[in-house]
Amino acid sequence: MMRTIRRRRLQVAVAALVAGLAAAGCGSGGASAGKTDSEGVTTVKVGLIPITDVAPLYLGVRKGFFAEQKLKVDAQLAAGGAAIVPAVVSGSNQFGFSNNVSLIVAKSKGVPLQAITPGVGIAPGNDEACQVLVPKASPIRGVKDLPGKTLAVNTLNNIGDVTIRAALEKGGVDPGSVKFTEIGFPDMVTAINTDRIDAAWECEPFVTSLLDRGARSILNNYAETHPKLAVASYFTSAAYAKSNPDVVRRFDAAVRKSLEYANAHTDEIRGILSEYTKIPAAQATRIKMIAWPTTFERTSIEELVRLTQKYKLVDKPVGLDDLIQEPKT
Repeated sequence: MMRTIRRRRLQVAVAALVAGLAAAGCGSGGASAGKTDSEGVTTVKVGLIPITDVAPLYLGVRKGFFAEQKLKVDAQLAAGGAAIVPAVVSGSNQFGFSNNVSLIVAKSKGVPLQAITPGVGIAPGNDEACQVLVPKASPIRGVKDLPGKTLAVNTLNNIGDVTIRAALEKGGVDPGSVKFTEIGFPDMVTAINTDRIDAAWECEPFVTSLLDRGARSILNNYAETHPKLAVASYFTSAAYAKSNPDVVRRFDAAVRKSLEYANAHTDEIRGILSEYTKIPAAQATRIKMIAWPTTFERTSIEELVRLTQKYKLVDKPVGLDDLIQEPKT
């Protein structure tokens, strides 16, 4: 029953988004498009979440990769994709960053967006930045002990609980036997230490914070879902991509160069984190890192599409060629 209610809420929210976009002209790409100065430099507003995932973009700006493409990035910080998606599609922002489940759900509801560039993912050796953790004294030793327990995720019906459900099933546990509750990442640390919840799906820097307090990891849901899971992407509106193909191509080129550089210079990534996040510099040197693929891991996105259908987040399938439209070089 609760799952049905949550699904209906999600559908209502997306339906409202679609209606709002229609009223706004679905992002005409006209006056709201990024402005170009007399030297040919285009300023683009990019919706970002102040987390580790987008560090390559900040580092790329510092390294001049965007300046090489005659782009100036105006970061628009948001709490999550719920604010970024409408800002991009309405034309307020030219580009945005969002997890792929949010993009899949929005696309299935007719929201005119397209993923253009890989954002963040995992790879063997760089796949522990998000995990399900329990307190040191917890009797929970593994996923077999989760039925009847309460597990917190930052957002319900999204990439966290979708991949956890898939991992539970793989481990022989009925996902319906676990109660999912929504709590923000920072608040989970207190919630789990005060026994308000039995387990928490945390992402860095909170994974390290809990491990420092003696917490134990019982599930790596991303890795269990796919060893090279594509977690998030950079996207734009269909209208902006059509009206400004050269800007989109240049943005894609700058981001991909930033991703490639980030993978080869993780020390520099750690060094920049405290400049735009609340991660202390000392902690930034210790947190578990993720991966920044420079190409779309399509098989993993296909798996996310399948799972969103299986868990009834969408009513109709999403074709990858409709969702992912990489700029032509």
